[in-house]
Amino acid sequence: MKKLNLLLVFLIGLTILSCSSDDNNGTDDQIPEETTKLLKKMTFSGNGNYSLTFFYNDDNKIDRMQSAGTGDDFIKQFYYNNGVLDRAEFQDLNGVSDGSIEQYVYNNGLLIERQDFYNNTTLDERFLYSFTNNNIEYIQYIGNGQTTYSEEYIFEYDTNNNVISRKHDYLNTAISDQELTFTYDTKKSPFLNFQPNIVLIDDFFSFNNNPTSRILTDLSNDTVISEKNYTYTFDNDDYATSKTDGTETIVYEYY
Repeated sequence: MKKLNLLLVFLIGLTILSCSSDDNNGTDDQIPEETTKLLKKMTFSGNGNYSLTFFYNDDNKIDRMQSAGTGDDFIKQFYYNNGVLDRAEFQDLNGVSDGSIEQYVYNNGLLIERQDFYNNTTLDERFLYSFTNNNIEYIQYIGNGQTTYSEEYIFEYDTNNNVISRKHDYLNTAISDQELTFTYDTKKSPFLNFQPNIVLIDDFFSFNNNPTSRILTDLSNDTVISEKNYTYTFDNDDYATSKTDGTETIVYEYY
């Protein structure tokens, strides 16, 4: 059902901070404006050349994402109900739905689940969410035809709410559990103002700072499966403008 496992959601407001001091000269001391940016486009090169472009609604929440150069280009359109994310729909470049829908489910205003459908009404997969202090504590995965979850993702965070560990726990003991661990810089992530960021949680786990390393470990024998180290360039506002691991490079553009 998935066309591209790169799903991403953004909340941005322009914030102007100023303060006045009542000194004898009657002058005002102002704190410099803090620039707030929305991610516009990600261009990938190295492992194929393609891009994702982001569009926002009047509330600065993600309205749609559009791919180009993937070989199976699509639009992912998001719909809201009273400002709350309701569902996402996959469409072709003419805006015609292909029947793939991600439906978000709430209980007393709290997000608890995402249900993925194909052919509009056929349930394929489910993702159960649990939050602590607005951070995802775990995600439980229920596959097609399953009545209970078969996989669980467990998250840990640093003091800046960046994910430092995501453990992938399989209930099937024949499959080895895995863990992703991260380190970060102190600069601004391209996803800093992206809302709602739950739509990107399949592929992007942190939205404040930039990961400088990513290590995937097989927990059955503590063997490192893969390791990546990242370097960045930044603009004058400390937002990342590019990221590379030496093989793939991503260039970021902003509104």
